[in-house]
Amino acid sequence: MKHFIPSNFRLACSALALVALMVLWSHWAVRLQAQPPEAAPDAAAAAPEIPTPEEPDSLGRVIFVNSSWFGLVFYIVLGLFSVVALAVVLERLVHLQRERVMPYDFIRRLRDMITRNEDNIDDLRSLCEGSNSPIASILKAGIMRAGRPLPEVEKGMEDAAVREMAAMRSRNRPLAVIGSIAPLVGLLGTVVGMIFAFRVSSQEGLGKAELLAQGIYLALMTTAAGLTIAIPSLLFSAWFNATADRFMREIDETLLETMPTFTRVENSIVSAPVPNEPAATR
Repeated sequence: MKHFIPSNFRLACSALALVALMVLWSHWAVRLQAQPPEAAPDAAAAAPEIPTPEEPDSLGRVIFVNSSWFGLVFYIVLGLFSVVALAVVLERLVHLQRERVMPYDFIRRLRDMITRNEDNIDDLRSLCEGSNSPIASILKAGIMRAGRPLPEVEKGMEDAAVREMAAMRSRNRPLAVIGSIAPLVGLLGTVVGMIFAFRVSSQEGLGKAELLAQGIYLALMTTAAGLTIAIPSLLFSAWFNATADRFMREIDETLLETMPTFTRVENSIVSAPVPNEPAATR
């Protein structure tokens, strides 16, 4: 679990570079389409022009051509949020799996030891050393206190479970943060866009309502983009948190079967005969 952050960072950088290339290519393509056609020959120029109906602007033209500089700034910020959210979701889909949290082979060997009454401390320790999963870390915390009273063993395992749960939830926290901030960024872009739209309308006059409508339309796009990023982020965050909670409940139920082992170790130490003290020399 120590290598998740570097892989997540590399994935985010790669996705960000890909999005940047797509944005630049889309901007160049739309600009190329927006250029007027070359002048026609004299014969064609003399022919009467036939008006053609205007086609509605595409989403790429609206965002990259018709938007002002402040609109592009908010779109870039929201684009960065979407890249980070996508990277976190992909990382969690890969690493938050049952085989990584509760390996099937680990569970099978542990239950075989318990069934055959071979669950001594040395065998359990060697089993935990061969796995790097959260369930192995929690069981190892109990093994380190083997021989002490059972409440102390349970307390050590509970503390380890809390640490593992916090580690799993910390990986989901960026999704919750993005889900909370993205709508606010979109709303801020809408407010700023409305300010600019009414400013242009006040300078050009109320007779040009198309300028005001276009400014409001572009401003509302930032709110729509923010909500589009926030809703999936919050859904994935809730799903990953629920998955982590379910895994921890299953780990608790599985490790509950090892409590008799620690009880036997404690009883064997308590009932062990105390060696006779050497006779005092006269």
